Amino acid sequence: MRAQWYVHDILQRHVLPLMQRLPAALFQQDNARPHTARVSQDCLRTITTLPRPAYPEISEINNPFSLIF
Repeated sequence: MRAQWYVHDILQRHVLPLMQRLPAALFQQDNARPHTARVSQDCLRTITTLPRPAYPEISEINNPFSLIF
């Protein structure tokens, strides 16, 4: 996956519109290269994002999902 495709097809089409409708929502990504690319980070400056953990197992989002599934 390339960063430009990720920004155009995922972030701009889906993530940003959803986050604008849910102003209290938080968005978190992993450390995949398209997610850490400057173009991706620039696109996300308008929404609240959680910092990317150095290790995925310490992600804040994993614990709530473990209670659900």
